Amino acid sequence: MPALGTGELAALSTAALWAVSCQIHAILSRRLGPHTLILLRLPICIVMFGAWWGASVLFFGGGVMVPGAPGSVGTGGPSLLALGALALSGVVGVALCDLLFYSGVVLVGARVALLVQSLSTVITAVLGYLLLGEAIGPMGIAGILIATAGVAWVVGDSGTVPEGAVPLSRAVRLRGVGLAFASALALSSGMVLSKQGLSEGVDPLFAALLRMVVAMGVFWPTAMLTGRLRPALGVVRGDRHNFRLLLAASLIGPVVGVWLSLVAIGATQTGIAATLIGLEPIFIIPVAAMVERRWPTPRAIAGAGIAFAGTALLCLRNVL
Repeated sequence: MPALGTGELAALSTAALWAVSCQIHAILSRRLGPHTLILLRLPICIVMFGAWWGASVLFFGGGVMVPGAPGSVGTGGPSLLALGALALSGVVGVALCDLLFYSGVVLVGARVALLVQSLSTVITAVLGYLLLGEAIGPMGIAGILIATAGVAWVVGDSGTVPEGAVPLSRAVRLRGVGLAFASALALSSGMVLSKQGLSEGVDPLFAALLRMVVAMGVFWPTAMLTGRLRPALGVVRGDRHNFRLLLAASLIGPVVGVWLSLVAIGATQTGIAATLIGLEPIFIIPVAAMVERRWPTPRAIAGAGIAFAGTALLCLRNVL
Protein backbone atom coordinates (compact mmCIF):
# COMPACT_ATOMS: atom_id res chain seq x y z
CA MET A 1 0.00 0.00 0.00
CA PRO A 2 1.42 3.43 -0.93
CA ALA A 3 2.40 5.78 1.85
CA LEU A 4 -0.26 8.16 3.11
CA GLY A 5 -0.25 11.34 1.06
CA THR A 6 1.83 9.97 -1.84
CA GLY A 7 -1.00 10.29 -4.36
CA GLU A 8 -1.98 13.75 -3.18
CA LEU A 9 1.61 14.99 -3.29
CA ALA A 10 2.07 13.52 -6.78
CA ALA A 11 -1.13 15.22 -7.98
CA LEU A 12 -0.07 18.60 -6.60
CA SER A 13 3.37 18.17 -8.18
CA THR A 14 1.69 17.35 -11.49
CA ALA A 15 -0.34 20.55 -11.38
CA ALA A 16 2.75 22.63 -10.54
CA LEU A 17 4.93 21.07 -13.25
CA TRP A 18 2.22 21.36 -15.88
CA ALA A 19 1.77 25.03 -14.99
CA VAL A 20 5.50 25.72 -15.41
CA SER A 21 5.62 23.71 -18.63
CA CYS A 22 2.55 25.52 -19.98
CA GLN A 23 4.12 28.92 -19.30
CA ILE A 24 7.35 27.93 -21.06
CA HIS A 25 5.39 26.62 -24.03
CA ALA A 26 3.41 29.87 -24.06
CA ILE A 27 6.62 31.85 -24.39
CA LEU A 28 7.82 29.57 -27.18
CA SER A 29 4.47 29.76 -28.99
CA ARG A 30 4.92 33.53 -29.25
CA ARG A 31 8.53 33.25 -30.35
CA LEU A 32 8.21 30.37 -32.79
CA GLY A 33 4.51 30.24 -33.61
CA PRO A 34 2.03 27.52 -32.55
CA HIS A 35 2.58 25.35 -35.64
CA THR A 36 6.35 25.26 -35.20
CA LEU A 37 5.96 24.56 -31.49
CA ILE A 38 3.72 21.54 -32.06
CA LEU A 39 5.79 20.23 -34.99
CA LEU A 40 8.94 20.18 -32.86
CA ARG A 41 7.36 19.05 -29.60
CA LEU A 42 5.71 15.92 -30.99
CA PRO A 43 8.91 14.04 -31.98
CA ILE A 44 10.64 15.15 -28.77
CA CYS A 45 7.80 13.73 -26.67
CA ILE A 46 7.69 10.56 -28.77
CA VAL A 47 11.40 9.91 -28.15
CA MET A 48 11.03 10.58 -24.42
CA PHE A 49 7.86 8.52 -24.06
CA GLY A 50 9.30 5.76 -26.25
CA ALA A 51 12.36 5.47 -24.02
CA TRP A 52 10.14 5.46 -20.93
CA TRP A 53 7.80 2.81 -22.30
CA GLY A 54 10.73 0.72 -23.53
CA ALA A 55 12.29 0.81 -20.07
CA SER A 56 8.97 -0.24 -18.53
CA VAL A 57 8.82 -3.22 -20.91
CA LEU A 58 12.41 -4.31 -20.21
CA PHE A 59 12.59 -3.75 -16.48
CA PHE A 60 9.10 -3.44 -15.00
CA GLY A 61 6.92 -5.88 -16.92
CA GLY A 62 5.12 -3.25 -18.93
CA GLY A 63 3.75 -3.76 -22.42
CA VAL A 64 0.81 -3.07 -24.69
CA MET A 65 -1.72 -4.36 -22.19
CA VAL A 66 -1.99 -4.11 -18.42
CA PRO A 67 -1.35 -7.62 -16.99
CA GLY A 68 -4.62 -9.28 -15.96
CA ALA A 69 -6.80 -6.70 -17.69
CA PRO A 70 -9.71 -7.77 -19.92
CA GLY A 71 -8.33 -8.54 -23.37
CA SER A 72 -4.77 -9.09 -22.17
CA VAL A 73 -5.01 -12.86 -22.06
CA GLY A 74 -6.28 -15.10 -24.84
CA THR A 75 -7.60 -12.40 -27.16
CA GLY A 76 -4.39 -11.22 -28.76
CA GLY A 77 -4.54 -7.73 -27.33
CA PRO A 78 -6.84 -4.76 -27.85
CA SER A 79 -9.47 -4.75 -30.57
CA LEU A 80 -9.13 -2.73 -33.76
CA LEU A 81 -11.94 -0.52 -32.47
CA ALA A 82 -9.93 0.29 -29.34
CA LEU A 83 -6.76 1.01 -31.31
CA GLY A 84 -8.72 3.10 -33.81
CA ALA A 85 -10.29 5.12 -31.01
CA LEU A 86 -6.86 5.73 -29.45
CA ALA A 87 -5.43 6.73 -32.82
CA LEU A 88 -8.26 9.18 -33.49
CA SER A 89 -7.88 10.57 -29.97
CA GLY A 90 -4.26 11.34 -30.84
CA VAL A 91 -5.26 13.46 -33.81
CA VAL A 92 -8.06 15.26 -31.97
CA GLY A 93 -6.86 15.30 -28.35
CA VAL A 94 -3.15 15.85 -28.97
CA ALA A 95 -2.30 17.58 -32.27
CA LEU A 96 -5.50 19.57 -32.85
CA CYS A 97 -5.98 20.35 -29.16
CA ASP A 98 -2.44 21.69 -28.71
CA LEU A 99 -2.56 23.71 -31.93
CA LEU A 100 -5.83 25.39 -30.93
CA PHE A 101 -4.67 25.95 -27.36
CA TYR A 102 -1.35 27.61 -28.16
CA SER A 103 -2.95 29.66 -30.91
CA GLY A 104 -5.24 30.99 -28.18
CA VAL A 105 -2.29 31.50 -25.82
CA VAL A 106 -0.65 33.85 -28.32
CA LEU A 107 -3.73 36.08 -28.17
CA VAL A 108 -4.85 36.00 -24.52
CA GLY A 109 -1.91 34.53 -22.59
CA ALA A 110 -1.41 31.19 -20.87
CA ARG A 111 -3.38 32.06 -17.71
CA VAL A 112 -6.70 32.85 -19.42
CA ALA A 113 -6.32 30.16 -22.08
CA LEU A 114 -5.56 27.49 -19.48
CA LEU A 115 -8.55 28.50 -17.36
CA VAL A 116 -10.87 28.29 -20.37
CA GLN A 117 -9.40 24.93 -21.33
CA SER A 118 -10.10 23.68 -17.80
CA LEU A 119 -13.74 23.51 -18.92
CA SER A 120 -12.71 20.27 -20.62
CA THR A 121 -13.60 18.57 -17.33
CA VAL A 122 -17.14 19.90 -17.66
CA ILE A 123 -17.35 19.00 -21.35
CA THR A 124 -16.01 15.50 -20.70
CA ALA A 125 -18.65 14.93 -18.02
CA VAL A 126 -21.41 16.06 -20.38
CA LEU A 127 -20.09 13.90 -23.24
CA GLY A 128 -19.77 10.96 -20.86
CA TYR A 129 -23.41 11.43 -19.87
CA LEU A 130 -24.64 11.76 -23.46
CA LEU A 131 -22.48 9.11 -25.13
CA LEU A 132 -21.44 6.68 -22.41
CA GLY A 133 -24.38 6.85 -20.00
CA GLU A 134 -22.21 8.11 -17.11
CA ALA A 135 -24.12 9.72 -14.25
CA ILE A 136 -23.53 13.34 -13.26
CA GLY A 137 -25.91 13.83 -10.32
CA PRO A 138 -26.95 17.00 -8.45
CA MET A 139 -23.43 17.71 -7.12
CA GLY A 140 -21.99 17.29 -10.59
CA ILE A 141 -24.57 19.65 -12.08
CA ALA A 142 -23.78 22.23 -9.39
CA GLY A 143 -20.08 21.84 -10.17
CA ILE A 144 -20.68 22.37 -13.88
CA LEU A 145 -22.65 25.56 -13.25
CA ILE A 146 -20.11 26.95 -10.76
CA ALA A 147 -17.09 26.13 -12.92
CA THR A 148 -18.70 27.65 -16.00
CA ALA A 149 -19.67 30.79 -14.06
CA GLY A 150 -16.12 31.20 -12.74
CA VAL A 151 -14.57 30.91 -16.19
CA ALA A 152 -17.16 33.28 -17.68
CA TRP A 153 -16.40 35.84 -14.96
CA VAL A 154 -12.71 35.76 -15.80
CA VAL A 155 -13.32 35.91 -19.54
CA GLY A 156 -15.41 39.03 -19.03
CA ASP A 157 -12.53 40.77 -17.25
CA SER A 158 -10.20 42.63 -19.62
CA GLY A 159 -7.46 42.20 -16.99
CA THR A 160 -3.88 42.90 -17.88
CA VAL A 161 -2.11 42.28 -21.17
CA PRO A 162 0.42 39.42 -20.97
CA GLU A 163 3.96 40.38 -21.95
CA GLY A 164 4.43 39.82 -25.69
CA ALA A 165 0.74 39.18 -26.34
CA VAL A 166 -1.46 41.03 -28.78
CA PRO A 167 -3.29 44.05 -27.25
CA LEU A 168 -6.59 42.70 -25.96
CA SER A 169 -9.25 44.34 -28.06
CA ARG A 170 -12.66 42.75 -27.72
CA ALA A 171 -12.34 40.95 -31.05
CA VAL A 172 -8.87 39.62 -30.24
CA ARG A 173 -9.95 38.48 -26.79
CA LEU A 174 -13.03 36.70 -28.12
CA ARG A 175 -10.95 34.96 -30.77
CA GLY A 176 -8.36 33.81 -28.22
CA VAL A 177 -11.03 32.58 -25.81
CA GLY A 178 -12.80 30.82 -28.69
CA LEU A 179 -9.61 29.01 -29.67
CA ALA A 180 -9.00 27.95 -26.06
CA PHE A 181 -12.59 26.70 -25.76
CA ALA A 182 -12.22 24.80 -29.03
CA SER A 183 -9.09 23.18 -27.57
CA ALA A 184 -11.17 22.15 -24.54
CA LEU A 185 -13.69 20.51 -26.88
CA ALA A 186 -10.88 18.70 -28.69
CA LEU A 187 -9.29 17.61 -25.40
CA SER A 188 -12.59 16.27 -24.08
CA SER A 189 -13.34 14.44 -27.33
CA GLY A 190 -9.88 12.88 -27.18
CA MET A 191 -10.44 11.76 -23.59
CA VAL A 192 -13.78 10.13 -24.43
CA LEU A 193 -12.18 8.33 -27.37
CA SER A 194 -9.26 7.22 -25.20
CA LYS A 195 -11.63 5.56 -22.74
CA GLN A 196 -12.48 2.94 -25.37
CA GLY A 197 -8.90 1.70 -25.54
CA LEU A 198 -8.18 2.05 -21.85
CA SER A 199 -11.39 0.20 -20.96
CA GLU A 200 -9.97 -2.85 -22.75
CA GLY A 201 -6.87 -2.75 -20.60
CA VAL A 202 -4.41 -0.96 -22.89
CA ASP A 203 -1.35 0.16 -20.93
CA PRO A 204 -1.65 3.94 -20.33
CA LEU A 205 1.99 4.56 -21.32
CA PHE A 206 1.53 2.67 -24.58
CA ALA A 207 -1.73 4.53 -25.21
CA ALA A 208 -0.01 7.89 -24.68
CA LEU A 209 2.82 6.89 -27.02
CA LEU A 210 0.42 5.64 -29.68
CA ARG A 211 -1.59 8.87 -29.56
CA MET A 212 1.54 10.97 -30.08
CA VAL A 213 2.84 8.80 -32.93
CA VAL A 214 -0.49 9.04 -34.77
CA ALA A 215 -0.65 12.79 -34.13
CA MET A 216 2.80 13.22 -35.65
CA GLY A 217 1.87 10.92 -38.55
CA VAL A 218 -0.96 13.29 -39.44
CA PHE A 219 0.54 16.64 -38.46
CA TRP A 220 3.96 16.34 -40.10
CA PRO A 221 2.79 15.34 -43.62
CA THR A 222 0.21 18.13 -43.47
CA ALA A 223 2.94 20.60 -42.51
CA MET A 224 5.14 19.32 -45.33
CA LEU A 225 2.39 19.89 -47.89
CA THR A 226 1.71 23.41 -46.60
CA GLY A 227 5.38 24.39 -46.45
CA ARG A 228 5.57 24.70 -42.65
CA LEU A 229 7.87 21.79 -41.92
CA ARG A 230 11.17 23.10 -43.31
CA PRO A 231 11.08 26.42 -41.38
CA ALA A 232 10.23 24.49 -38.21
CA LEU A 233 13.21 22.17 -38.66
CA GLY A 234 15.40 25.22 -39.16
CA VAL A 235 14.81 26.12 -35.51
CA VAL A 236 16.70 22.97 -34.47
CA ARG A 237 19.83 24.13 -36.29
CA GLY A 238 19.57 27.88 -36.00
CA ASP A 239 17.88 28.60 -32.66
CA ARG A 240 19.60 26.44 -30.07
CA HIS A 241 18.42 28.48 -27.08
CA ASN A 242 14.71 28.08 -27.84
CA PHE A 243 15.22 24.43 -28.80
CA ARG A 244 16.87 23.68 -25.45
CA LEU A 245 14.00 25.48 -23.72
CA LEU A 246 11.56 23.29 -25.64
CA LEU A 247 13.44 20.15 -24.57
CA ALA A 248 13.23 21.21 -20.93
CA ALA A 249 9.52 22.08 -21.14
CA SER A 250 8.74 18.76 -22.87
CA LEU A 251 10.55 16.82 -20.16
CA ILE A 252 8.90 18.74 -17.31
CA GLY A 253 5.31 18.57 -18.53
CA PRO A 254 4.45 15.80 -20.99
CA VAL A 255 6.91 13.28 -19.48
CA VAL A 256 7.56 13.85 -15.75
CA GLY A 257 4.14 15.46 -15.28
CA VAL A 258 2.32 12.58 -16.95
CA TRP A 259 4.30 10.06 -14.88
CA LEU A 260 3.35 11.86 -11.66
CA SER A 261 -0.29 11.99 -12.74
CA LEU A 262 -0.25 8.21 -13.18
CA VAL A 263 1.33 7.85 -9.72
CA ALA A 264 -1.41 10.07 -8.30
CA ILE A 265 -4.22 8.10 -9.92
CA GLY A 266 -2.71 4.86 -8.70
CA ALA A 267 -2.08 6.03 -5.12
CA THR A 268 -5.33 7.84 -4.32
CA GLN A 269 -8.93 8.02 -5.48
CA THR A 270 -9.35 9.19 -9.07
CA GLY A 271 -11.67 12.05 -8.08
CA ILE A 272 -9.20 13.38 -5.53
CA ALA A 273 -6.30 13.09 -7.98
CA ALA A 274 -8.29 14.85 -10.73
CA THR A 275 -9.27 17.63 -8.34
CA LEU A 276 -5.71 18.34 -7.20
CA ILE A 277 -4.35 18.13 -10.74
CA GLY A 278 -7.10 20.60 -11.63
CA LEU A 279 -5.25 23.20 -9.57
CA GLU A 280 -3.07 23.89 -12.63
CA PRO A 281 -4.96 27.11 -13.53
CA ILE A 282 -4.35 28.29 -9.94
CA PHE A 283 -0.66 27.36 -9.97
CA ILE A 284 -0.10 29.21 -13.21
CA ILE A 285 -1.24 32.52 -11.67
CA PRO A 286 2.02 33.15 -9.72
CA VAL A 287 4.10 31.51 -12.49
CA ALA A 288 2.63 33.80 -15.16
CA ALA A 289 2.86 36.81 -12.83
CA MET A 290 6.59 36.26 -12.30
CA VAL A 291 7.25 35.77 -16.01
CA GLU A 292 5.02 38.61 -17.21
CA ARG A 293 5.93 40.83 -14.23
CA ARG A 294 2.36 41.77 -13.47
CA TRP A 295 -0.44 40.20 -11.43
CA PRO A 296 -3.94 39.55 -12.76
CA THR A 297 -6.83 41.53 -11.36
CA PRO A 298 -8.55 40.40 -8.12
CA ARG A 299 -11.58 39.47 -10.23
CA ALA A 300 -9.45 37.16 -12.37
CA ILE A 301 -7.96 35.46 -9.30
CA ALA A 302 -11.37 35.07 -7.65
CA GLY A 303 -12.87 33.72 -10.86
CA ALA A 304 -10.11 31.11 -11.14
CA GLY A 305 -10.85 30.05 -7.55
CA ILE A 306 -14.58 29.77 -8.28
CA ALA A 307 -13.88 27.75 -11.43
CA PHE A 308 -11.65 25.39 -9.45
CA ALA A 309 -14.31 24.97 -6.75
CA GLY A 310 -16.84 23.97 -9.42
CA THR A 311 -14.39 21.55 -11.04
CA ALA A 312 -13.64 20.04 -7.63
CA LEU A 313 -17.35 19.41 -6.99
CA LEU A 314 -17.64 17.73 -10.38
CA CYS A 315 -14.57 15.53 -9.86
CA LEU A 316 -15.53 14.58 -6.31
CA ARG A 317 -19.22 13.89 -6.94
CA ASN A 318 -18.64 10.15 -6.56
CA VAL A 319 -16.29 10.53 -3.58
CA LEU A 320 -18.07 12.85 -1.13
